[in-house]
Amino acid sequence: MNQKIKLTQYLLDELGLDSDEKTLKKYLNTWWYNTRKKETGGLRLTEEGFEALIQSGFKSHKVRFDEPIEYTNQLIIQLDHFIDCPWYVTPKFIYVFNDKMAVQLVLFSGNIARFGQAKAESLKT
Repeated sequence: MNQKIKLTQYLLDELGLDSDEKTLKKYLNTWWYNTRKKETGGLRLTEEGFEALIQSGFKSHKVRFDEPIEYTNQLIIQLDHFIDCPWYVTPKFIYVFNDKMAVQLVLFSGNIARFGQAKAESLKT
């Protein structure tokens, strides 16, 4: 069972909702942008998913972007692949639910494009 399904089931239990297969499928589609079943990555949250994690008491880290971000499909795919915890992005901030990932993003001064490029480059070597 992948991380997204486990987390969704946990959230349903924490929020007092049924966790049967029909409800699980509904909330997988409601809380996550990428609904494909992947073993790693694919943890970008929708606004509803972000609010569900906050309601359930998950600790989030807010990283401010130093410069305006140009969202491209390539950037979103890179982030979706390299961020290994639930994450939510707005025009001015990215929220992550992992201490280590928050530190990494802060070290890149919130420049998520540079972060994605650096992670992609590290895989080439």
